[in-house]
Amino acid sequence: MEHRQNDKQKKWNEKAQGIVEYALILAFIVGIGAAIFANGGLADAVGKAYFDVSEAISNAINGSNEAKQQRMQDRLELALKEAIKKGNIDMDAGHWIEIDVQQEKNKNGDYVDGGSSGAQKNQADKVRVNGHSYRNFTGLWGATTLKMYEMNIEQDSGWVGVRIVSNGGGSYTSYYYRGDATTVQNQKLNYGDTNAMNNATRNDGTKLLLGSSTWSKDE
Repeated sequence: MEHRQNDKQKKWNEKAQGIVEYALILAFIVGIGAAIFANGGLADAVGKAYFDVSEAISNAINGSNEAKQQRMQDRLELALKEAIKKGNIDMDAGHWIEIDVQQEKNKNGDYVDGGSSGAQKNQADKVRVNGHSYRNFTGLWGATTLKMYEMNIEQDSGWVGVRIVSNGGGSYTSYYYRGDATTVQNQKLNYGDTNAMNNATRNDGTKLLLGSSTWSKDE
């Protein structure tokens, strides 16, 4: 009798697993169809559908605000590193690039923002994006593989950012920020000064800087 009960339980578990798999496949197909209808591009449609399903699974495993922010920071750093290693982004020593994702949409209707030391006066040629002197954030964004549909992480508050500073000689340092205001400007920080950013605090007195890591372009 016990053996028969175990068989029933096993069959039920297999059936439940099958239902979940079919649901994910269906969600993937529906997502592709919806994205094609909205954007008209198959490649973007497949990418968005895959991303949406992956995020749903990740949130089911750990949907805390901290986990969402960590996944976003990992995604931002990976994309920036790839752009630097491919030569899409090149910087003189001491200069930096940054991408931030915030809770609320900006004036362009996006959740993403950022900048570079190349935006400072007479510094555009110190940061080169796709072979040209840095002009604006849009150009920086275009040098990465990031998609706008990846940027809404539905976090509960604040913003996350990754800044990468060139140390010269192919060495770089990544700095990881998490703030409690929607933008750096609301905190009245000197955004252009990396030391100021690294020493800044949130409204509750904790550090804006979570940590940093140094890496090589050749690694």
